[in-house]
Amino acid sequence: MTDRNESDGELDRLRAGGEHAVAELFDCHREKLARMVALRMDGRLLGKVDGDDVLQDAFVEAARRVGDFLDRPTVPFFVWLRQITTQILIDTHRRYLGAKNRDVSREVAFDRGRSATDSGPLVAQLADSLTSPSQFAVRAEAISELRAALEKLDAIDREVLVLRHLEELSNNEVAQVLGIDKYAASKRYLRALKRLRRAVPVSE
Repeated sequence: MTDRNESDGELDRLRAGGEHAVAELFDCHREKLARMVALRMDGRLLGKVDGDDVLQDAFVEAARRVGDFLDRPTVPFFVWLRQITTQILIDTHRRYLGAKNRDVSREVAFDRGRSATDSGPLVAQLADSLTSPSQFAVRAEAISELRAALEKLDAIDREVLVLRHLEELSNNEVAQVLGIDKYAASKRYLRALKRLRRAVPVSE
């Protein structure tokens, strides 16, 4: 099934099933939304806010606003849910960290083209995927080189890597989230990977 057909199918389910359909489809996308929340929640909120609470608030808001979405479905339902969940998370940061003391870099990271996390988790995962077993001995060096290479990438290219490798979204979903053409998203992803692979030390 193509993404377009899948999106149309979700619209049909929402129009026919109302809030019950919202609950079913939210549950279908819950795992991806939970990864996003866990990845992007400020560490200072640990112990104060549970990711499930953020998702519950996002579901309530989605159920309340689904009529508006159906009137103008400009993006796929998952992207719309992710936008709502993102806003709930931003509001949560503001509520607990305060307008003056919040980590601004994490909030603006939700804007188009900004990287949403520090490079630590991304570097570790990319080091695992870009280094072979024979390179295990130089993994520490690979991490150092990858971190330096990531800092040289355009912000949107880093965000593409975050969305693909950490949120585990498809190329089409990445394009929809960032509001760019799917071919541009693929090109940015492959270009960023090529640059990072050049930064990984290769052992003979």
